[in-house]
Amino acid sequence: MPVDMMPADYGQWVVAIMTTVCVLTSGQIFAWAGAAQPMILDGSAGFTLTKSEFAGMITITFLGNILSPVPSGVLMDKIGRRNTLRAGLLLAIAAWIIVAFLHDLVAFYIARVLMGMWSGVIYTVVPAFIGEVVDPKIRGSVGALVGLMLYVGALYESLVSNFSYQTFIFMSAIPPIALFIALLFIPESPYFYLRKGQREDAKNSIIWLKGSCNDEDLKLIQTKVEEQMAMKGSFFDLFKTPASRRAFSIVEVLLSVQRCSGATVLFAYSTVLVPESLVSPQNSFLVLTVVWIIGSFPASIVMDKFNRRTLLTVSCLGSGLAMAATSAWFYLREFTEIDTTTTNWLPLVLLIISGLFYSMGIVSIPTIIQSELYPVNLKSIGSACACITANIVSGAVTQLVYPINNYVGTYFNFLIMAIAPLSCIIFIFTVMVETKGKSLEAIQDMLNNRKK
Repeated sequence: MPVDMMPADYGQWVVAIMTTVCVLTSGQIFAWAGAAQPMILDGSAGFTLTKSEFAGMITITFLGNILSPVPSGVLMDKIGRRNTLRAGLLLAIAAWIIVAFLHDLVAFYIARVLMGMWSGVIYTVVPAFIGEVVDPKIRGSVGALVGLMLYVGALYESLVSNFSYQTFIFMSAIPPIALFIALLFIPESPYFYLRKGQREDAKNSIIWLKGSCNDEDLKLIQTKVEEQMAMKGSFFDLFKTPASRRAFSIVEVLLSVQRCSGATVLFAYSTVLVPESLVSPQNSFLVLTVVWIIGSFPASIVMDKFNRRTLLTVSCLGSGLAMAATSAWFYLREFTEIDTTTTNWLPLVLLIISGLFYSMGIVSIPTIIQSELYPVNLKSIGSACACITANIVSGAVTQLVYPINNYVGTYFNFLIMAIAPLSCIIFIFTVMVETKGKSLEAIQDMLNNRKK
């Protein structure tokens, strides 16, 4: 279909879905450890790793997450958002090849670092890309796709892990290879073109995305981009003005809460944390993944109908209280004489409830906010810093799971997952700004206390 004949919003949804499939491949990466763990520990994969080696393999993934955001932030301003994603996919493809053919510990660590680097590219570039190509009226619904795709990737890994180990790995490589080809057929961000002074290319990109391009709207965007680009875009500029400091603090806190609130730990350790009851520990991850996906569908429908702050508050409250109840159950099992064997089903039920609330907002709203708050000149460095912070937190909470279990108690892992979202509610009402329905330019005016 010619670009000037596309219906409004059609192109935006195509680009959004293509872009968020990148997050699907990230869901594969984070879920692979949990899906592969039984095969690796019992030797059916053709080799074995100890629990400490396996935990190190999970944590080292987050080292890769930390290494790639700054280079990918620089790269996406040099060659574009789309081309940076395609270049990053080569890391994921190379990692799956290594995992398929090399089975020693060093090779696994190298592969997991490469996978982590690809995830770092995703969480630096995808929010910026989505924020720049999607209209405010559907940005929330599109942002909810991020959480949905993360869970779909996890579900995919859980399902293909039922095959032999070698088939499991080859099937894991299919989505990134297909995505590498598919990204050739979507346009670049018009904001990137305007950064480069390529006005006609920006216009064609907007036509592809929206079906038409109003010259006055394009001129307004161009003026705002030129105004923002006239300012420097270094790391220190994140703290130079009250607006940039506020944007930085909101993004950093929300992403940290997101990584502490459950899914990060459960992706890797649900098979060892959830007791056997209604289903086996191995299948508990599959159940949770399906629940997360089911919870993400209504979230995508209501995301643009309710305020971000309202949805995030409900999400944090429900998820936090369910995690607190889970923590209490484990405390009773570990430190009291109360017999909890007849209620072994309760932790899974509580995690299902927590997952439904988590999917309502915590999983997606921080990423949506990240895509909206930074001006063009700070978008790459702001996204890179957000990704680094999020993955330092992720690495810490996953690395501490076994030590906390051994020296404090399993309950404390769930207590952390409860405290993070519940304490975030205060932050939502005191610091966070409401961005629903606002253009990127209007959000900058709001942060700078300028009237429209």
